[in-house]
Amino acid sequence: MTNRSLRSLWKKGRKPAAQRRAPLCDVRPQLEQLAERALPDASHAAAPLSHLVTAVQHDLRDIQSDLQAVKAGIGVNASAAVTADLTALNTALTHVNADLAAGASATADLTALANAQAQLKTDLGANVAGRLNHQLRDLGRDVTELTNDLGRVNKDLTNDLKEVQADAQALTTALASNTNAMVTADVTALNAALTTVAADLAAGKSAVNDITTLTNAESKLVTDLGRDVSRTIQHDLQELRVDVRDLSQDLSQVTRQVSRAVADIQSEAQRLINALRMNISVTVTADIQALKSALAAISADMTAGVSAAADINLAITAQVKLSADLGTGVTAAIQRQLTGLGNDLMGLALSLGGLRV
Repeated sequence: MTNRSLRSLWKKGRKPAAQRRAPLCDVRPQLEQLAERALPDASHAAAPLSHLVTAVQHDLRDIQSDLQAVKAGIGVNASAAVTADLTALNTALTHVNADLAAGASATADLTALANAQAQLKTDLGANVAGRLNHQLRDLGRDVTELTNDLGRVNKDLTNDLKEVQADAQALTTALASNTNAMVTADVTALNAALTTVAADLAAGKSAVNDITTLTNAESKLVTDLGRDVSRTIQHDLQELRVDVRDLSQDLSQVTRQVSRAVADIQSEAQRLINALRMNISVTVTADIQALKSALAAISADMTAGVSAAADINLAITAQVKLSADLGTGVTAAIQRQLTGLGNDLMGLALSLGGLRV
């Protein structure tokens, strides 16, 4: 992820010569040029995944707050159409949260949310109070920001994968006339490994092991081709090597983020369980057990390299039920722990979204 941004960040940071007085000893570092490609290449890394996850969570809270403010601004004498619009907004926002918790695409429900906001503005008409008009603008802006931030969560891996697929296709085409049996087998193995990586990412699974297989297949192809290859094939191999490396680095970053999130959640849950050990009901005891089971399943999913989306959804459901069954009579400290655990579970679900393309 860092590889592609260095170039764009460097360009953005530079000023025209007329706007800066550089000392005579000012030496500008130059990116190494490898054929037609500058290295390192990290132009797509706009923000770390952890920042995007935090931004999405802020967006969701802002939209909920905006919606409450709009409801208060409209008051109790709303028309039937406006009342229906508010209901549609609530429903769409609930569905977006459910999508994210389940690791599913929220595209359709984000569209429904935006449409409901636009319809509410239309049904309220132009003669609304200034404060309410401001609240409506806030709501529309935050819905747009949520859509944009969610679109950026898996953008890096999506772009990486597309580039690797394009490189592999170009290389396969360039080598179509090669009659060397080993090279033909290498190309087949390369494409098979890439197909597996794409399937992993489509399923939200860890592709780390299959990326290694892809890298090994590419290395073997280079070895079997030897040095006597055309400039076109050299270029295609170079592009593939760089883009596979970028994909591997981005994937490793997402995986580390997810692993840290799982460890933090396990620790938070244990502290919460310890705080609740005294004088709890049978129902709360069952809730705690359900939460522990879901968290254990998440850890097992991560170890096995399979999608943890379903078990994260179970953990979120268990946390919500635990909060409801504890009621409002818990201490402020326990309430903070419950809220923090819920936020971190949603953050984990969002982080796993960064593994899905």
